[in-house]
Amino acid sequence: MPSSNGFLLVVAFAILFIAHGQGLPPEFTRWYVHVVNGLSNGRTLFVHCNSKDDDLGGRNLDPETDFNWSFRQHVLRRTLFWCYVSKDGAHASFKVFWQDVLLFHKCAWKDCIWIAKDDGVYIKDLARNTDEFRRRWKP
Repeated sequence: MPSSNGFLLVVAFAILFIAHGQGLPPEFTRWYVHVVNGLSNGRTLFVHCNSKDDDLGGRNLDPETDFNWSFRQHVLRRTLFWCYVSKDGAHASFKVFWQDVLLFHKCAWKDCIWIAKDDGVYIKDLARNTDEFRRRWKP
């Protein structure tokens, strides 16, 4: 016969899952990150992304293509991904996913879209349907 504490724990988790609008709390949902080459004049973008645990490798992106991956947040640790991008002798480094409710809102709790443009790097604010400037290119 199961203990009453174990039963209460199962009930508490069930209530937590049902109470959240999507059925599961954010740490159990699948996230997607996209790094998009939005450069003009057919220029190639180099992208190299990492987390503490995973090196996603480097690659050259043709114009209007993206590098993307998906993952689930780690329940006990804070998930963090960052990328290095370069074009025409300029570069930028930036976090593309971290534990932040404002970021989650911009990503609509699912898709974080980063766009490299001629003047710098932007995040697509899906909640407002705008591109928000985040990082200038460094020489």
